[in-house]
Amino acid sequence: MKRRGLQLSRRHRRALGVAGGLLLVTGAAWAWVDHLDATAQASDMLRDLKPWLLKVHGFSAMTFVFLLGTLLPGHMRRGWHMRKNHQNGAFFLAAVSLLTLSGYLLYYLGDEHWRNATSEFHLWLGLVVPVLLVWHIRSGRKATRN
Repeated sequence: MKRRGLQLSRRHRRALGVAGGLLLVTGAAWAWVDHLDATAQASDMLRDLKPWLLKVHGFSAMTFVFLLGTLLPGHMRRGWHMRKNHQNGAFFLAAVSLLTLSGYLLYYLGDEHWRNATSEFHLWLGLVVPVLLVWHIRSGRKATRN
């Protein structure tokens, strides 16, 4: 984190961006291939990609959550105490926490009904979280200008 304000260092932003981008791309690609597979439109090559997409997605998730945790002592703590952009930051953190929990449940749930419902929830929340992050960043920039 940079000394001035709450802005993250370029290296930190880049690492979060790579991990988050991989999460979004691999999750959306897996959902697309899974949909094609369910409708019998997926080729064998696409079907062979599914486990690799999940492996990269899982590794990216662990990396993203780790990097997000590194923001707790500095960025999040200072933002909370300064009352700068803390409400939508907390909202973003709650959404990421729900994504993490639903991802864990997808790995361990045995009941197909609950697994399908959790999968839908995880997919749609995963597609919304990048919008929440952009909202948090823009709000933060506006808050530090004032």
